[in-house]
Order: sequence, then structure tokens, then C-alpha cells
Amino acid sequence: MICDCGGMLFVIRVEDPPKHLSKQDRLIYNRVCDVKCNSCGNIRYSQPYDFGNRLNPVKDIPNK
Repeated sequence: MICDCGGMLFVIRVEDPPKHLSKQDRLIYNRVCDVKCNSCGNIRYSQPYDFGNRLNPVKDIPNK
């Protein structure tokens, strides 16, 4: 992610899923994170982290 100033936003904290959830429900829980700009130091709270996806999609890229 890019900050309004043009700097890169780095994840500084990721929310832990609630402990009362089962292991499977924790995998699909929509977590949020806090990010900080490496240029201006601006912090943005509660940004979407993984949208509850179990795995990131993998593209099929043929070897050349």
C-alpha cells in the first residue's frame, strides 16, 4: 500500500482472531492491521489484512 505522501505503508500490528472461535473459523476470520508510513510516519489503523482468505490465489505461470 502507498501513503498519500508517496511512501510505503508497512504492517506494524495484525489483529489476533478471537480465542472463542474454532480453528477453522479462525482461518476465515476477517482480520485487520495497523500500518505505518516509512516516509512521514503516519499511522493508519484497522486496515483490511487478509479479508479472511484461507490461501492467496496462486497464478499458473509456465516455466520458459
